[in-house]
Amino acid sequence: MPTHYAPTTKSGERASLHSMRAGFSIDSSVTTPTTSGRTFNARMLILYGLIFITIFVIFAALRFAGDYYRAPLLERPKHTLHQTFKPSGLIGQGFGVMGGLFCVLTLLYPLRKRWRLLENFGAPRTWFQFHIYFGIAGPLLATLHTTFKFGGVASICYWSMMLVMASGFVGRFLFAQLPRNQRGVMLSLKEIEAEIKVVQRHLETIGWRSERGVAVAASPQASNFSAGWRSLLRLWLARRREMRVWRQRLRAQGLSSATAHRLLAILSRQLFLEGSRVTLDLTSRAFSHWHTLHLPFTYLMFITLLIHAGLAIFLGYTWIF
Repeated sequence: MPTHYAPTTKSGERASLHSMRAGFSIDSSVTTPTTSGRTFNARMLILYGLIFITIFVIFAALRFAGDYYRAPLLERPKHTLHQTFKPSGLIGQGFGVMGGLFCVLTLLYPLRKRWRLLENFGAPRTWFQFHIYFGIAGPLLATLHTTFKFGGVASICYWSMMLVMASGFVGRFLFAQLPRNQRGVMLSLKEIEAEIKVVQRHLETIGWRSERGVAVAASPQASNFSAGWRSLLRLWLARRREMRVWRQRLRAQGLSSATAHRLLAILSRQLFLEGSRVTLDLTSRAFSHWHTLHLPFTYLMFITLLIHAGLAIFLGYTWIF
């Protein structure tokens, strides 16, 4: 979308882009405030370490025991790796124990909201990222535990686990569309309006002058469920297209990487807030409906997981314990 900008540099020189119908310049000496609140700390280092280890273990298992996993079920007992990688084997059951444990650890995130004792340990964003990791890594390790063989109560547990993971991706998308402050508290419409004004002042502080502002292709409120989802997806795609345009413009302007990153962060926040102002009620209702559907899958997963683990212990499959 053509938009005309006419800021000036500190020396008063007018900036322009001949290849585009836009012109702007940024005072790189101005430190713009961060809008994402992202920090790299010890907890994030632990998370990235866990992700790396999990990916390594999964790929190593598929590489080393690929022949066993691909073998017909009747031939597996004769395979040299059967005693180790079968569901009750040392490594196979280890995958099941770790997968089940990771699923249990996903409960820490909702517990944090209810236990004041946990509120002071880490930012909500960090807890949520660990919640996502455990929610994905658990079912993946459980898949290796099954040796890609499904049947009985264990199959109910496994597929409910996969349903929870799949619905979790939907919930993650909706969660990301809800505007929140740095403490993780959802913003009201009034607070969104106030923050938009703050972001606009930040843009003016770094020398940004816009005749029209940043436009957002926001969809109108939808009256039914499917139309609501289409509306949210269209807005999400529109924001991504808009940010690609701004990245190209900043690259053509020849700004430093740090300056471009600061400006893109502010522009991204402004686009997000302007879209949220239109779809806040729609997104909130969609997230509420998703939560209503997600909980039964979660209950089913933990009930069948408890039954599966209880039967395994009763039959003497206690792993290394």
